[in-house]
Amino acid sequence: MQIDQLILGKYRLLEYLNSGGFSSVFRAREEMTNREVAIKALAKTAYPASRMRFLLTEFQAMSKIWGHPNIVSIHTVEPGEDSYVAWIVMEFVEGKSLHELMQEGPLGLTDTLNIGLDICRGLKAAHTHKIMHRDIKPQNILLTTDKQAKVADFSIARIFSETTELAETVAGTHRYMAPEQTYGAYDFRADLYSTALILYQAVTGRFPFSGEKKEIDKKKAAGEIEEIERCPEVLQNFLQKALHRQLSERHQSATDMYNELERIRQDEYIKQASELIDASANSSSPKLVEALERYRKTFRLSLSDAERINQNLFFQRRQKEEGTKRERLLTQVEKYYTLAIRYAETRNYTNALAELHKASRLCIDDQGLTKVVDNLFQKLNMLNVPLSANPTVEEVVALIQKLPDSEGMDLRTWLEHQKLVPEETADVTPIQPQVKAAGSYRHLIEEASPEYLLDQVHSDVQYPHEGEALRIFQQIQIYEQQGRTRQWLSLYNKLGKFYQRQAGGFLKKDDLELVANCYTRARFAYTVAEKQRLARRNAKKGADYYTRLARQFELQRSWEEAGKCYILAAFNHGYANMLSQVEDCHRMATICYFNAAESAHLNNELQTAYDFYLLILAIGEKMSVPTKMVSEAQKLMSEIPVVS
Repeated sequence: MQIDQLILGKYRLLEYLNSGGFSSVFRAREEMTNREVAIKALAKTAYPASRMRFLLTEFQAMSKIWGHPNIVSIHTVEPGEDSYVAWIVMEFVEGKSLHELMQEGPLGLTDTLNIGLDICRGLKAAHTHKIMHRDIKPQNILLTTDKQAKVADFSIARIFSETTELAETVAGTHRYMAPEQTYGAYDFRADLYSTALILYQAVTGRFPFSGEKKEIDKKKAAGEIEEIERCPEVLQNFLQKALHRQLSERHQSATDMYNELERIRQDEYIKQASELIDASANSSSPKLVEALERYRKTFRLSLSDAERINQNLFFQRRQKEEGTKRERLLTQVEKYYTLAIRYAETRNYTNALAELHKASRLCIDDQGLTKVVDNLFQKLNMLNVPLSANPTVEEVVALIQKLPDSEGMDLRTWLEHQKLVPEETADVTPIQPQVKAAGSYRHLIEEASPEYLLDQVHSDVQYPHEGEALRIFQQIQIYEQQGRTRQWLSLYNKLGKFYQRQAGGFLKKDDLELVANCYTRARFAYTVAEKQRLARRNAKKGADYYTRLARQFELQRSWEEAGKCYILAAFNHGYANMLSQVEDCHRMATICYFNAAESAHLNNELQTAYDFYLLILAIGEKMSVPTKMVSEAQKLMSEIPVVS
């Protein structure tokens, strides 16, 4: 085969990539589609009749796990000609193999974890279909340009039947075999052992067992891992388990191995994100938001996982800050009380009251209560009545009778004022529930027509681009009144294009709110123009950017705004018929609104809390599986007295 040769009249060979014992691999271009592919050319000399079953094994194996993101996909198998038995046309992975990447030096912990998780995902899919790879090694792990790992080369895979669970034929690359694989009678767990070997090698830059072939086999069988301390500490227990000499002590499935690696990855994200949050003076800082998003992408965490972790970290930081503040407060209060006791023991009541006044003010945050305390201590200081260490009622009355008329009047006035204050000041005044605009608006956008919504949004022009949109919309209204259907439909299409262009412009300015807003309006316009495909496309984009905006509001602790954005995202996802995303957005909205309600409840803003609880219940009615926040909202809502 020659470079630039045309195979079967449709595949142009562009570059020789590599070769193995049974085949050669080329990069090629599919002429009809201009798609780059990889072609594995299988030589007839390597596949006599006795070996054809291996070829058929690979075809059967790959057809069962077609399209998995962590397995190199086969597009088709073409019959060979001349000296080749077949050509396997596969996905071309534009990147390096793990072997090539490891030649550049040890990998960082994050890359090692991500690659290990990718391999486990691929193996989970294969093992689910009873396919054991049997040749997991760095050369068979291909990496995309963003280091997503894909398992390649199932040419010696073993497909188990319903009744067979053990392989007996020795196959694979000896260096990367599990101990039991060299003797026969092994199963899927051999793939996991091989995975652990390459992860150790990737993160340390060396193989865990040194020596010649037989010496390595002895060390594997004895479980003598060399220089485990060279591995990051968080990986040491994982590798000792994964490379254990006893099969029963290792991970028992690809899912087990995946779950442990995922736990380690999340722990590392928590560690780094926590350090970042603790070092940041302002939790709403855009730089902090951007840094956390970079970390999330580096660790390849899902949005929901990162949000959950970040919320917990912010909560822990707030608890820590409040705890530190409380400790400082207690120290200061004890200081004032100690001084007050000393002054009281020497009958210096003026200074004793002054110290108690300071302590009392430290413990009161409410401005109104602070004024009440100030007035109280001012009046107490005006009395200036010397008392004994343990005064009786008679002594107090006698002293009061001796006060000058002016001071006696002040005391009586103060006492009368105290009588006027009801003892039940902590009673809660019943409220009349009133649903806030956020709840009403949510109902409106779900029930109203796109024509009505466009009419509403153009009734209040706030930005320059809305002026141009209003002019188009006013012309639409004129055509509608004239009954010129074709013209106003065309203008609705023009309005959709206008808002779509504006969204692109605002995206360059990183104004997520206007981006989401414009994509949603474009969706409305395209819907009326009967351009459903474009409407759904813009709905998806609007939902994506409302979700991103919601996440920013979450990090800023702006819970109400975050909840609104999740509702708008759900609204757009619903139009695009993306039901699982609708459920996710509703779930996040209930969390955000619950946080807002809880804050209002703690501040005794019962009307606001009630409105948020009501909104949570409304969202819960639309969910297939309501969140815990819905039941909690119903419970807390019932505790608020309501005027009937």
